[in-house]
Amino acid sequence: MMMTKHNDYYRTLQVHHDAGQDVIDAAYRCLCKMYHPDLNQNPSAAEKMKFINIAYGILGDEKKRRIYHIEWLKNQVVKPASTPTPTPSPAKHTVRDEKLDTDLAAKVLDEFFRDTVNESWESAYQKLTSVDQNNIPREDFLEWKKAVSQMYRLGNYKITFFRKYQNCDYAGVIYPVIYQFSVALTEMQIVTGRISEEVTQKYVAFNGDGCRVCLGYLDLKPTIKKFKYLAQALPKMDKDEIFMKAVAKIDPLTGVLSLSGFKEQAEREMLRSCRYGNPLTMAVVTVKPSQSQDDTLEEYQLDACISYISEILCGNIRKTDMIGRCDDSSFGILFTETKQEDAEEALNKLLELCQKDDFLSFQLCTAIANLNIGDVELSLKEAMERVVPREKVKEETSPLEAEEKAAKLGKYKLSDILGFNKRGKNHF
Repeated sequence: MMMTKHNDYYRTLQVHHDAGQDVIDAAYRCLCKMYHPDLNQNPSAAEKMKFINIAYGILGDEKKRRIYHIEWLKNQVVKPASTPTPTPSPAKHTVRDEKLDTDLAAKVLDEFFRDTVNESWESAYQKLTSVDQNNIPREDFLEWKKAVSQMYRLGNYKITFFRKYQNCDYAGVIYPVIYQFSVALTEMQIVTGRISEEVTQKYVAFNGDGCRVCLGYLDLKPTIKKFKYLAQALPKMDKDEIFMKAVAKIDPLTGVLSLSGFKEQAEREMLRSCRYGNPLTMAVVTVKPSQSQDDTLEEYQLDACISYISEILCGNIRKTDMIGRCDDSSFGILFTETKQEDAEEALNKLLELCQKDDFLSFQLCTAIANLNIGDVELSLKEAMERVVPREKVKEETSPLEAEEKAAKLGKYKLSDILGFNKRGKNHF
């Protein structure tokens, strides 16, 4: 991925480079409200919105953001705190010497992380710079490591050399060389069993005699208190219970949110809408399969239609919108930052796509829900009771076009879709 001064995506979305995903999503929604061509008639708004969409396409995807962030770091200009007095080098280093020095620094950092994995914290402390050992007492370091180990367990890590700084100031001391490394970490939260990955930056200082790891803390006591509090405050939940709760939020047939998952997300969006005064619209789509002529497939007809429609809806709604399965035959769609008239227009376009092919026979009924703050289930129930059938728009086609369409029709046959569901491969 090439980086230029024109594609700082963090700057484009106006977020910090350490911002969480919820902050990035909220920033994107806010910028959409400001620059979307439907809301902003300024000629430059469309071009601005184009760059916003590109930025969110990268930062809104966890894997793409991880790759982009490494490249972004490489393009940051590091300004030293002060201009150090240059000191003559006793001898010119060859490329081979520099490679050996870098490998030595990487080896020390690897040993530091290996000590952390093995909980050899005494050994890890000895690998810190003299500055860190002066600032952080050994007892505080050991207590900090113990407090962190009650919350998190370090798994795999990968160290990649990033950059070298010469005559660099670290905590008031000028080191001849400081090496910067990018470290990809995999860690597990012990209480919940959740596995997460992140990329962090670590520094190793060369003081003329050897390499030492830069810890980067002046006082560990506040951090120790925080981790001790978290260890006591988090509920001791059973891992099987956590897994079952997570599974319950996803509909097994379609892969979209289940009713409980949709309620949770929708209630959160309702509160945000009330807080900031942003428009929010919720719609219901009910699927009514036509009677099948083949009695052997009749019991599977609804599942086949639901699977097909969910695939189309999920593939065409905006990233910021949400879809969930409300009951056996209905979907709820939450249009964020969208007024009712705009939501109705977007819904019609989605339903046109659903009814474009007719190899599955069904009727779609829709309604716009009246939002009851704090009671999403009631809003959905009321809307499902007053859904009205949507008439399919018939396209006039010549006999030749109809024959051509029939030949191409059926991305999947009904039997294919049923097979996908049976094998558990119907992912949108």
